[in-house]
Amino acid sequence: MKILSSFTALAMLLSQNVLANDYPTKGQNYLTCEASTLVLDEGHSLTLLKAKGFGTVTTPPSHVECHGTVESMPDKSFKAAGYCVHTDRDGDKIADRWWADSSMPKGKWEDVGISGKWKGVRKSGNYVYTDLSTPTECRGVSNWEVEKQ
Repeated sequence: MKILSSFTALAMLLSQNVLANDYPTKGQNYLTCEASTLVLDEGHSLTLLKAKGFGTVTTPPSHVECHGTVESMPDKSFKAAGYCVHTDRDGDKIADRWWADSSMPKGKWEDVGISGKWKGVRKSGNYVYTDLSTPTECRGVSNWEVEKQ
């Protein structure tokens, strides 16, 4: 359950993304996370995720901080969603909204610039998350692509 939660949330978060006027068409986010799971019923749970890491869109990498939820159902399906804030070395920020569920081949994300050089920038796309968690650590990488600029 923890790995699925980490996987889904990080995927979402990680898909979230970018900080550059020359917004690249692809990139990666690397995150570590903390997860807390509330059991709602047998096989049904809600996991709250908090993640931090970096995105490779800029040099040096941007700082990423995310919060999200993953609802896991008894039939092994899931729904996940959350938000991330990407901060570049100048302190300028982009807000990232992400979501996915078990029926989607890739997660989706939308970014909106909220300050500095990113203010008003809008991008959206998809991501694929790779869970790199161990029994003692929650972590993963999200490979994202821009679909709409």
